[in-house]
Amino acid sequence: MNNKKSSKMKPFLMGVILLVVILAIAIAVGEIYARCNYNRCYLTGIMTKNSVFHHLPPPYYNGEMYSENDFDVSYTTNNRGMRGPGDYSYQKKTGVYRIALMGDSFAFGVGVKSDETMAFLLEKMLNERREGSYQIYNFGVSSFSPVLEYIYLKEEVIKYNPDLVVLMLDISDVQDDYYREPHLVYDNDKNIIGCNPMVIGRWPDIRAYLMYYSRFFNLLDRTILQSLRKMRALGLTNYFSNKFKGVRNKAEIFKNKDIDNIYFDKFLMFREGKNKKIVMQHWKRTEIYLTMIKEYLDQKNVPLIVIIYPYGHQVGEKQWQRGRNYWAFTQNTVYDPSEGFAIMEGFAKKMGISMINLYPALRKRKNEALYFDSDGHWTALGQRIAAEAVYDSGSFSEALKRLSDE
Repeated sequence: MNNKKSSKMKPFLMGVILLVVILAIAIAVGEIYARCNYNRCYLTGIMTKNSVFHHLPPPYYNGEMYSENDFDVSYTTNNRGMRGPGDYSYQKKTGVYRIALMGDSFAFGVGVKSDETMAFLLEKMLNERREGSYQIYNFGVSSFSPVLEYIYLKEEVIKYNPDLVVLMLDISDVQDDYYREPHLVYDNDKNIIGCNPMVIGRWPDIRAYLMYYSRFFNLLDRTILQSLRKMRALGLTNYFSNKFKGVRNKAEIFKNKDIDNIYFDKFLMFREGKNKKIVMQHWKRTEIYLTMIKEYLDQKNVPLIVIIYPYGHQVGEKQWQRGRNYWAFTQNTVYDPSEGFAIMEGFAKKMGISMINLYPALRKRKNEALYFDSDGHWTALGQRIAAEAVYDSGSFSEALKRLSDE
């Protein structure tokens, strides 16, 4: 009897083993194919995972930033993994005012040389009137947003004893905060102490591990899994109806005013006519982290200035022409950012935060090449205009005056 059972089990076990082997071979072939044909974004090289700060640029890294027909720029990072120029020191010379600039890839200076970034240019302008009196440390990190900036400020930036913190608040930050929140790490008192990209709650994030180590899974995520997410957002009928009509489903998701499409759309907060309830639901999250930054700096007696700025499609009809298509923005059209900026400015007023809006300065130069046509970041000219606008602003001048009076 046992021999009969054993003889029946053998084919079954052999079948399972064969299936596992075939699956392993298929995954291996898929991984080889993906590594040969699928190139990760150049920004991947700029960032390494970090169990406290989610991700950071590696120190003393030499890399290339490339976007077809936009830029091909070499860059290096310093001893702290920041753009520099030069190494950063916790010690500060007597008589030097140190400004910490925080933000994302616009602050980092994607697409431009280190001496073309807003931080470099602003420091140069300041020292032209008082040589050697000002330092601007550029702490811009691609895809940083207020929740990560809060952690980085508390755990690292504050060690440099900044006299002023300038934070660049990007339109896309509401989406980045949404992505980061599940990975937050808390102490026993429910205080945020980190953001670990490989953990959700107390458990390993299997998807994150697969995304980080497997290009094949990245490929699957961008194709099959992404299609499933679109089906869930639009519904099966609408999804396949669009496919039949040749309509791009992601564009439909972007343009639908009543879908909560925060997963897909980094411009959700600035879509004209977007459902206000959806917008405020996600802005409130970012508002919490901005409040935490403000309250922490108040405790340290360090003033805060927040800079807000538009993207190319909001500045001029010829700005960011090629890149805007993906996000379902029509070419040769200017989009009104006033509703989104009004929310940000209203919050700043309520909290007593000094805010600089770069929209008027950039809009005034709308016919010049301020944004890379595909990539969408500021060109060297865009960076310079931003630096000049900050330098000339009343909020910045007032903050500098207060520093010199102390």
